[in-house]
Amino acid sequence: MKSETFPDRLQGTDGIRGKVGLSAEFPGMDPFSVWIQKKILTEEFFELYTFSFCRNLIESGWASPSELMMVGWDTRDPEGNFSDAAIRGIRKSGLNAVVLGVLPTPAVALYQLSQEVVGAFVLTASHNPAEQNGIKIFLGHTGFKLFPEDDKRLTAAILSTDFMHLKEAPQKGGVIDEEASARQFFLHILLDSFNSWITDRSLQQITLIIDAANGAFAPLLEDLTQDLGGARVIVCNTSPEDGINHNCGVADLEGRHTIEAQDLQQEPLCRAEALKRILVEGRRRGAEANNKGITVGLVLDGDGDRCFMPVYDPQEDRIVIIDGDGLAILQLLWLKKNQKCRAGQIYVNTVESTLEASRSAIEAGCSVNQCAVGDKWILWDALLNSYKWRKDFYRTHIDDPEFVQILQELEQLFKIMEQKSSFNALELSLKIKKMDGFFKDRIRDQKILDKFFKQSTFQGASDFLIGNEESGHLLNLTRIPDINGRMIPAYAGNGMKTGLNSLAALESLRPSNPKMLVEWLNEQLPKGYSRSLPVYHVKQKLLEPESGLRNELQTLIEQVLEAEGFSIDWHHRPQEPSMLFGMSLKENLPELCIFVRNSGTEDKLSLYLRGLSNNQELLEKIEKPIYRFLLKNFKDPSKSSVKLERSILNQLMQGPLSFDEIQQSLESDASFHEIFRLMHSRQFLVRFRDDQWELSEWGHSLLQ
Repeated sequence: MKSETFPDRLQGTDGIRGKVGLSAEFPGMDPFSVWIQKKILTEEFFELYTFSFCRNLIESGWASPSELMMVGWDTRDPEGNFSDAAIRGIRKSGLNAVVLGVLPTPAVALYQLSQEVVGAFVLTASHNPAEQNGIKIFLGHTGFKLFPEDDKRLTAAILSTDFMHLKEAPQKGGVIDEEASARQFFLHILLDSFNSWITDRSLQQITLIIDAANGAFAPLLEDLTQDLGGARVIVCNTSPEDGINHNCGVADLEGRHTIEAQDLQQEPLCRAEALKRILVEGRRRGAEANNKGITVGLVLDGDGDRCFMPVYDPQEDRIVIIDGDGLAILQLLWLKKNQKCRAGQIYVNTVESTLEASRSAIEAGCSVNQCAVGDKWILWDALLNSYKWRKDFYRTHIDDPEFVQILQELEQLFKIMEQKSSFNALELSLKIKKMDGFFKDRIRDQKILDKFFKQSTFQGASDFLIGNEESGHLLNLTRIPDINGRMIPAYAGNGMKTGLNSLAALESLRPSNPKMLVEWLNEQLPKGYSRSLPVYHVKQKLLEPESGLRNELQTLIEQVLEAEGFSIDWHHRPQEPSMLFGMSLKENLPELCIFVRNSGTEDKLSLYLRGLSNNQELLEKIEKPIYRFLLKNFKDPSKSSVKLERSILNQLMQGPLSFDEIQQSLESDASFHEIFRLMHSRQFLVRFRDDQWELSEWGHSLLQ
């Protein structure tokens, strides 16, 4: 029986993911209850999830029985327990399962658009450890990921499905194996001269170390690296049996600006093979007479949609990390230098990006949009601007009242979604598909069609130019063939494309003397100040727009800034209406930013501070009263985790204790270690000194 209490939305920022286990470990429990009560995803849950989504597509009119649904996965399920179950769910819904095997997320996203299927699943937990798995979903025709309203509809469909009945249901759909075709398609896309900025011998001064994270790109690298502009290529972490994302991949680089040589001798980087190779190769090149080359890494995540770039610094014998913000700005500078963009095109980043990235984009001539956290919102901006271009093109060639009505309905839907913060990818895709279908049905003039397809893949057609997350997701125009071989525009976060094109940009723009490289990078990609302070075990509803406590928080932020001579403008984010977001401008450029947002994946909210380097002292000062207010007012006292947290603090109020003494003095359960870890490593409520734990300044504040 399913749990009596359950959320209206199971998914987080991008699909669903979590620790996995087999259903046999949970006798007598259905897969939904296992997830709700144990936070474990079983193979039966995968079957339930894919079945429920596919049935929803059929019932909505998006798909018909026997149409095609694609599925691919990363390397974390070698026995095939979860992929087999996902395929069963597709087939039991009545759709045919097109199996793509181990393939990066962007390959699945682009191939399903090319082949005009109804959608695709990617079975992955992205950068998370091997003991986790998850499911991402892409819609056909538009390529949208699911938005909150889609997640709620899917959650409701899962709840209404009797798994015991589903378990015995026949597999009505068939299976089609297109693994080889999908791989060849993706390799062709990556090497296409429009999509790749690498030219013959353009990287001959580069030693390139690629970290495949033991993930989905591993099987492709031999073919992909045959000739990358003359670069010397070394490939690392291509063995899935060593564990996807284990001692490799982007996760260990997040939040780091530099890695010193001694860092590679200790945890958590002492087994980071790719980083060690960068250091060794960088030193070797630096010892060469008249060396003009550089040593660079491309570090992917398990499903291949993210990338970071570690660069060897010969002056300091260390590694400098270029994150998603930096890679996007490198690409913007290259596009501007090569006159491949126009003034006013849109650069999109998320609120978590640095202010320096936005300032650099503005100075490069871009208009800047900021969106909520998650690459699906960057994708929203990209596809919205692509739709606007198509709509304008269609209007010049169709004068029909029925078509005008279709466009009016679409415009109204966009408006309602923004006003009500009710984003619905399926509903929007249905109407966009109707618009596109009307054009193709009415226009028979081949010259007009040829003009449409040619202009739609022109870099300057859409107002959207490039978008990124600090975490390494980056989206810009990709050209792919449709099912008839005609080139069409597409957008998908592609870690390898991001890395290789950023590398081409770096090599084109950098100073010829490699010893000047890092100084140049610091000038072009200033880091600014960035800090995030989490509060765990909270009442997330207290941050909703109608909350009185939210109003108190907003007033407090205004007061502490006013005392320092700053004013702040508040911005409503329809994509995430509960986020309290404020920014201060100087001469029309962002100078500092403060926002508070609920996590979409964890029981927490966080205070975020962003600013220029010269504002660091100010931001460190004003964070104290704001974070103190959050700690004292937003935790949920009814939660057992908060009660345990409070008990630990009360114990330490009497004086410092060892860890064993703290644990022995309380009736702790299995959650004790995790709660204590969050107290000292994330919220800094306690600190370790002289072999004992004691209250920190924040811990004292919480008790006062």
